[in-house]
Amino acid sequence: MARKYIGERGPKATRNVPKPSVDRQSVNVRYTIEEALEIFVKAKQAEGVRAGTIGGYYAVVRYLTDWLGAEVTYIDEISADTLRGYINYLRTERTAYAEDDTRKQEGKGLSVTTINIRLRTLKTMFRFLYNEGIISDNPTANIAQVRDDERQEVPGLSDEQVDAILAAYDDSQYAQWRDKTLILLLLDTGMRIGEALALTADQVDFRQLAAFVPSQVAKNRKHREIPLSREVAKRLRQLLDETQGYFGEDCQVFMNAFGDPLTDDAFRRRLNRLKRKLNIERVHPHMFRHTFARNYILNGGDLFTLQKILDHADIHTTRKYVQMDSEHIRQQHNKFSPVRRILTRNGRKV
Repeated sequence: MARKYIGERGPKATRNVPKPSVDRQSVNVRYTIEEALEIFVKAKQAEGVRAGTIGGYYAVVRYLTDWLGAEVTYIDEISADTLRGYINYLRTERTAYAEDDTRKQEGKGLSVTTINIRLRTLKTMFRFLYNEGIISDNPTANIAQVRDDERQEVPGLSDEQVDAILAAYDDSQYAQWRDKTLILLLLDTGMRIGEALALTADQVDFRQLAAFVPSQVAKNRKHREIPLSREVAKRLRQLLDETQGYFGEDCQVFMNAFGDPLTDDAFRRRLNRLKRKLNIERVHPHMFRHTFARNYILNGGDLFTLQKILDHADIHTTRKYVQMDSEHIRQQHNKFSPVRRILTRNGRKV
């Protein structure tokens, strides 16, 4: 089918000789926040931490220093009280913005999940600095994670929402046809969005109906094979043939209209536009992963196999992904109720 293409919108390394350990009480050298951060980052790079995680370290510390202002320069000036004040600021004053980056205020305060992610990074860094003797006290030692009321994990999409999303795409336009294929892949495999967008031709076995996620891409750094349905494999084959025809044999499966790999940010922006068009409250890539997990169990799949497919190290994480609303619970109870089976087997009537 002919489809219309619519546009989308270091210094030289030096050898560092480790210094001998020193008594914290005798340390006279003071480190700026930036210097302490660089020491921490270099240690983590030596451990093989990925670039994305390193970028997260820089971002979290930048958020903190922006709040601290110019009057706080040295890392040992940051106390537990300082960090508690920062946490309260994040909870009550820091403005959150809309998902589509329109910079419209949604309200005051960041989510507890976001605050705790930042806090975990700071605790990791300060613990390292304390153990290395760079600071004499660990200001995060007695700071706990922020508590929140129990709430549902990232929910999946209802069947009606999935149908509406898929029906909204125009298969005659390349970008929309590609997006629809990507969504079907996520719903079929539960892949993370980064794993799906990184797929190359040699990572899809169209004969054995499987996709391969290399260890370099997988979050847990473990290579895994994920089964594909025949229908989704057929769409992937068609998409790959078309992208290779336009952009060459070395292209990835999911490309934008300019011949560059499709990014997760670009896909999120496109989903946000679709969300507003369909008047759906929330639609983002990870919801398709949760939808897959829930439907896999509802269709008779077992939790242990699902754990392997989703690449979870802990089965408790997999259980959190299987979020069922009241209607799903009623359906399952109606299908598997022991009393219904007993009465049906014996032909009894109540």
